Amino acid sequence: MAFVRQLGEWVAAAAGFLGPWGVFLIALADSAFIPMPQGVDALLLAQAIATPESAYWAAGLGTVGSVIGSVTLYYLARRAGQAMLRKRITERGIRRLSDLVGKWGAAALIPVAMIPLPLPMKPVVLAAGIFQMPLGWFCLAVGFSRVVRYFGVVFLGVRYGDRAMELAADHLYLVVVACALLVALFVAVHQLSDRWLNR
Repeated sequence: MAFVRQLGEWVAAAAGFLGPWGVFLIALADSAFIPMPQGVDALLLAQAIATPESAYWAAGLGTVGSVIGSVTLYYLARRAGQAMLRKRITERGIRRLSDLVGKWGAAALIPVAMIPLPLPMKPVVLAAGIFQMPLGWFCLAVGFSRVVRYFGVVFLGVRYGDRAMELAADHLYLVVVACALLVALFVAVHQLSDRWLNR
């Protein structure tokens, strides 16, 4: 664990000098192996304030990095099976995740990937791989969530500067409601497409 923490600190330090590509690196590492809660958000906000002209490019790279990192973890979970998940949660938690993925499919990923709070995303990603969530829907859910989150952070940073996160925290209920509406939209599209494909 100490090695992972040191590696995370090294990645975070290196990312600060790489501009938009640093966001890609942090997002990839955070989604695949090294937990860095709020690391991408903080770096995006800093870039939105310091270099707004490249901040949306950074958000796009962060989205791509997060999808690649999540797919890496997804495939590792497919190969390793429940052993990876048992290191993180209990048997009861595994059953709950199985029910969650079975009932909601890719929509189960959206709240943990979209809402800018330290929610545990990796167990859901591991469950997606273990319980054979379709890869296309998996990538779409992660990408959709990250676009909303990262481009939202950049928008707030460009528009409000240092006050961006304070404003978001003061109006957290609006953020949660907006995210809930987007989850509902994704679920509706998911269900309609499944019905159309199963005709």
